[in-house]
Amino acid sequence: MTISAVSADNRVWLQWMLWGLLMGLVMGWVARSRSRPRHAGSAQRLQHPLSTLVIGLACFLLFAVIAVISNVFANATTSWKTTTIFVGFALLALPILGDYFAARHELSEEGLRYGRLVGSGGYMRWPELKSVRFSEAMKWFRLESQSGKVVRLSVMLMGLPTFAQLLLAHAPQQSIEKNTLPVLQNTAEGNPPSVWGAPRDSGYIH
Repeated sequence: MTISAVSADNRVWLQWMLWGLLMGLVMGWVARSRSRPRHAGSAQRLQHPLSTLVIGLACFLLFAVIAVISNVFANATTSWKTTTIFVGFALLALPILGDYFAARHELSEEGLRYGRLVGSGGYMRWPELKSVRFSEAMKWFRLESQSGKVVRLSVMLMGLPTFAQLLLAHAPQQSIEKNTLPVLQNTAEGNPPSVWGAPRDSGYIH
């Protein structure tokens, strides 16, 4: 193996290491943001922290700018495929931005009033829940009512401990899937699921 090949391998390894470190720092910031104390009027509200908006905007602008620059200052590596990839990554940030504004949910002793990114929101009563499960892979709680309505709540939301407390107190016990119960119990105690990382246990339902 030549010295140049070794150097290239080291650069790739360093790039991935820096990327992993950066993502770890960003996700740590998100985790801290969702746990910050809020005023009494927001105690029963589920919503994204400001960090979600910042991340969504940063990702969109980063890849959109790269797509433009790569074509304005085209080189041998520029092609419609690379442009499509950068534009695709920019578009992937739009649901994050949309969810920041749409995911405004209100909690009460009776149930959950939820908003949606697409379509109108609605209301789901705790006693009417048919299924409650947590997806470690997708990082959300999935609630399904007896009538078939489905609501997904991201682990990036503020207010998850209050959500878990109310759900455990008022939802039918049989609606909470076995592997989800300890996750809800930990969340109710102020320890919501991690916003970053691979599944911690193969027993979680994906």
